[in-house]
Amino acid sequence: MKARLAIYKGLRVDLAFPLTESVTGIGRDADNMIQLPDPKVSKHHAVVHSRGGAWSIEDMHSTNGVTVNGVRDQKADLKDGDRIHIGPFELVFEASAGGDWVPSHVIDMSTKVSERTIVAGPDSPPAGGRGR
Repeated sequence: MKARLAIYKGLRVDLAFPLTESVTGIGRDADNMIQLPDPKVSKHHAVVHSRGGAWSIEDMHSTNGVTVNGVRDQKADLKDGDRIHIGPFELVFEASAGGDWVPSHVIDMSTKVSERTIVAGPDSPPAGGRGR
C-alpha cells in the first residue's frame, strides 16, 4: 500500500502519481515530481509533505492557489479521499492505494522544455542535419 495522488475519469483511475518522497513538488515546470502542463498551474505550484505518516499540502505562492475539499488555504493537512484542485486538475489523495496502480508522469513536450534540456556541445553537429 502506497500513498498517491490520482486523477479519475468516471470511476476509473486515469493518472496516478506515487508519493514516495518526503517532499513532492507539483507544478507546470519540468523539475517537479508531478508535472501538470496547463497555463493555470504555476511553475512551482504546491508541495506535498510527508512527516511521520502525516500528509499535508502547501501552496507555494501560486497565482491560482490550491483548494482542498473546496477550501482554499496556504497549507492543509491531508486525509484519505481529500480532493485537491490545482488549476483545472482534480487530484484525489489516497493514503493507502491498492488495486489499480497506474504510475504516471505527465511530460511537457513544449518547445521551451526541449530548448532548455537539449544542450549542444562543442562536438555537436550544427542544427539542420548531420554529415554534410
